[in-house]
Amino acid sequence: MLTAEDKAERSRQRMLESARQYQLGTYSGRFVAPVFQQMIRAEAASWSDGIFPAIVQGEIAMVARNRGQCVCATCGKILPWKGNGPWKENALHTGHFLASRRNSILFEEDNVAPQCNHCNYHRDGEQQLFRKWILSVRGPEVVERLEKLKATTRTFTREELVDMRIAYKLRLDNAIAAMAEGVWR
Repeated sequence: MLTAEDKAERSRQRMLESARQYQLGTYSGRFVAPVFQQMIRAEAASWSDGIFPAIVQGEIAMVARNRGQCVCATCGKILPWKGNGPWKENALHTGHFLASRRNSILFEEDNVAPQCNHCNYHRDGEQQLFRKWILSVRGPEVVERLEKLKATTRTFTREELVDMRIAYKLRLDNAIAAMAEGVWR
C-alpha cells in the first residue's frame, strides 16, 4: 500500500511528464499562473478580520466584507473571490502592481492584490492608486525591493513550476476549505 508521500510523489512525477509537452512559458501561463491568482484571491477572502485595506475615493480605507468576498485594492469594490469569468464586468482579477515579462516578479506575492475587472483591465491596473495602496499596506521597502527585482530576469525550471503549482494548489484548497468551514485564517 502506498503512503501519502508516495502518492504525492507519483502525482508530481505525472505532472512533470505532462509539463514536458509544453514550453516553460506556456506551462507557466496556462497551468501555474491561474492557480497562483486564484490562491491570492481565496486567501484574501479567508482573512480573519473581515476587513481589507483599499483605496476608496483616492484615500486608503478599511473596507468591511464577508467571508468569501474580496475587495478591489484600488477602488474598494466588493466582489466574490471567484468572480464570474475573467472578463465579465463583475469579475475579480489578481492585479499586478508592477508588470514584467522577465518572470522575476510574476509570482511575487507582494506584487499582487485582488483587483476588479474595471480597475485591472479597463483602467490598466490603476498604477498610481496601486502604488499608493502598496506603499500604505506593504511599505516602501517592498516597493523598492520589487522595483529592483523587476529589472532582473528569472528563468524557472520545469520542476520549479510543477512544485509551485502543487504548493499554490494546496494553499488554494486550504483557503477554500477555511471559507467553507467558516474558519478564518
